[in-house]
Amino acid sequence: MKKILAAYDGSKESEKAVLTAISLAREFGSSLTVIAVIPEPYLAEVVEFDRMRIIDTLSKDAKNALAGLRERATGVARIKTLIKFGSPAVEILDAAEKIKASLVVTGSHGRHGARRFLLGSVSSKIVDNAPCSVLVVK
Repeated sequence: MKKILAAYDGSKESEKAVLTAISLAREFGSSLTVIAVIPEPYLAEVVEFDRMRIIDTLSKDAKNALAGLRERATGVARIKTLIKFGSPAVEILDAAEKIKASLVVTGSHGRHGARRFLLGSVSSKIVDNAPCSVLVVK
């Protein structure tokens, strides 16, 4: 397992997933890339200026969170962080292909049954479309 990609979205589940990825990277001597994807706010009633302020705030929050996770990754030889904008599943899958990931680690929000079918799930899309193995952490 040479390259691990871990997805982070600010949730407790994704933090647990990143910590699992850090442990795996330590154990196997793998490089680790942690990605945070900021979804585009589609708010018709929000003016462009406010939309940009929302994106800026979310970007700063993601940058700070990734810096904190990076500090916790002691013992991982190679670690990178990425912040992307767009559809989380699409950006994570794109990053997995670009870095030629051996493993994608993502959190689960526990959506099951009809709710999962109706709402969709980032982790489900990753499992279904990833170019490599996927570990979903609960």
